[in-house]
Amino acid sequence: MKLMSELSVENLVQKYLSDEMIIQLATTSNNQPWLCNLHFIADEQSNVYWISKSSRRHSQEIVDNPNVAIAIAIQTEKPLVGLQAEGVAEQIAEPTKVRTIMDAYMERHGTDASFVDSIVAGTNEHKLYVFHPKRFSLFDQVNFPDQPQQMWLVNNK
Repeated sequence: MKLMSELSVENLVQKYLSDEMIIQLATTSNNQPWLCNLHFIADEQSNVYWISKSSRRHSQEIVDNPNVAIAIAIQTEKPLVGLQAEGVAEQIAEPTKVRTIMDAYMERHGTDASFVDSIVAGTNEHKLYVFHPKRFSLFDQVNFPDQPQQMWLVNNK
């Protein structure tokens, strides 16, 4: 039997963020949407981090419009589970913060240490980005079969 605390939307969102490896990131420019897939990690506050070249379309669009959305397809066979969120994204440039996040990223994704060092030093075209969620929408037919659409308004600050 599942405990109610295990079934909280917040706990499930955090579990799914720690279990999954790929997000879809949606950005916009001039009212035109763009979607890409990225490896990611998440912290205890459900912020999502990824690395990308600053020349990529999604990275350039974040500079002009930091309002973005993410999605994760968790279980694509019935019963379905998916996670979506809206929030803001930004590049992280502070070396100590970049090092801390990149060390965790390297551990999770097996990234080469010299690659991480070059990102921390700012000599690599890849940069570190963070997504600060405002709201999560969880569609979870496994844990909420009678009402699979669940919301969590995040209070990170």
